[in-house]
Amino acid sequence: MERPRKPAPMVGWFDPPVLAQTALHMSAANIFGRHSDSRLIEALASQPQGFFDYSGVDGAASEDLWLDYVADIGDGWNPTHAIAEALARPTLEVAAKDGGPAQSTRSGRVLVFGGDEVYPWPSRDAYAWRTEWPYETAFRSHGTRPDLFAVPGNHDWFDSLVAFSRSFCRPERGFAGCRTQQTRSYFALKLPAPWWFIAIDLQLGAELDEPQVQYFKRVAAAMSPEAQIVLGVPEPQWLLEMSYPAHRTYAGGMLKQLEHEILRRPVRVFVTGDWHHYRRHENAAGVQKIVSGGGGAFLHPTHAPRTKNLGEGFIERTVYPDRETSRRLAWRNLAFPLLNPRSLVLPAVLYALSAWFASASLTPADLAGFGTTFAASLTAALRDPVNGLWLLAVVAAFVFFTDTHERWYRVIGGVSHALAHLLAALVLAWLAARFTTEALGLAFGGIAQLLIAGALTFLCGGVVGGALLGLYLLISVQCFGRHANEAFSSLRIEDYKQWLRMRFGADGTLTLYAIGIDRVPRHSARARGTPPHLIEKVVLPRSASQR
Repeated sequence: MERPRKPAPMVGWFDPPVLAQTALHMSAANIFGRHSDSRLIEALASQPQGFFDYSGVDGAASEDLWLDYVADIGDGWNPTHAIAEALARPTLEVAAKDGGPAQSTRSGRVLVFGGDEVYPWPSRDAYAWRTEWPYETAFRSHGTRPDLFAVPGNHDWFDSLVAFSRSFCRPERGFAGCRTQQTRSYFALKLPAPWWFIAIDLQLGAELDEPQVQYFKRVAAAMSPEAQIVLGVPEPQWLLEMSYPAHRTYAGGMLKQLEHEILRRPVRVFVTGDWHHYRRHENAAGVQKIVSGGGGAFLHPTHAPRTKNLGEGFIERTVYPDRETSRRLAWRNLAFPLLNPRSLVLPAVLYALSAWFASASLTPADLAGFGTTFAASLTAALRDPVNGLWLLAVVAAFVFFTDTHERWYRVIGGVSHALAHLLAALVLAWLAARFTTEALGLAFGGIAQLLIAGALTFLCGGVVGGALLGLYLLISVQCFGRHANEAFSSLRIEDYKQWLRMRFGADGTLTLYAIGIDRVPRHSARARGTPPHLIEKVVLPRSASQR
């Protein structure tokens, strides 16, 4: 592959161009994604694909098989390459940070990308720059070349899988120097008895399409009666249905349909990414529901949303990073203007326009005190349709931005957030007007006074508006468990990354090693990171009871 010019930085999610492009891609995907180009979907579905056999000769494995599961990849070079470099080592010794014997692990013969293989949106260049290059570099350095499979996440679907299918569904091409074999966006791996790894494609939360249903019915027919399943899905529906109970997409019925009607076997391990941290739930029967999305994207909090225990007896066993660390990191939102300087143009424009509308009908007498200015501006908003519509549009935008499916919370939170910004804009406009008329001696309403006051409101509005947004995100995530995505995407935290290493034993035992890296090396500063450590080890014996 052609080497890009420089390592990719972390995505600035609040940068105006990224916000605009992401909104465009998300809107197009949500509107058209479930009715994607039928030529591509039909072409993928028509490609011959059976299951892929890694079970050993005649189904009798003579040695253990190792599989690495990595999800949410390709945000910035530092975390993506740190994970790639660690999992590419032929052998890796990991121990828990609180002590205990070191565990010897091996690089996976199979590597599964669990979803969202690139950020912020897919393209051939983005996959090559943000994902393929760091992995190719790591594999070449250590001489390892696992077989690679990939599950599409919502970001991979932004272009209706065009770039994803080009990257992962063309076996003749390969990816990062690794062999790829899948010709569809879903697959099944037969592993040492009695295990199977099944990976499904939800296509932006849609139901399973008919070709996918028929494929997994054929796979199920090839399974032995005692087969046990690891199911890879693109999003943690068991957590989403707790956070957004009114949202029908997250009801979990599709997973139950797959389990009981299509595979006709209970799933032993559910594994997914989408949330960028590690979280494991377990029920009394030993069934695991695991989120392992720390493959390179910005960190998501573990203390929000508040989904500690699930229904049906699933108890939270482990999170990484721990909740105390997560809460501490959230306070960085107070530095939002410093962390997201390019984003300040948006509140700057909002404040300048709001001040413009508010001051258009003011007189010098209205500047005597802020109370007088406020009353005059409110009166003008009620009398002037254009002014009033602007205020309503601003409030509606903030209500729409609020992260919740509860109407009362959306209205109260959104309106309060909007009014705080509008009030701050009016205060800045009043101060700018007083400064230009009293300190500079300019005539109120003159061209010079208007331009200077507008420039001051614009410049100060960017900083004040950014600070208010950071404060809102901090309060939301700390007090209400909301805006977890926005509150932490703004921080672009490169550290606390992890992946899941699985050992399928020849005796039928499955051992899960959750491996984390607290601090990843910085390429630009040549700063060293912390070594990989064991988050936890979970052993699932072959003879475990079924649900």
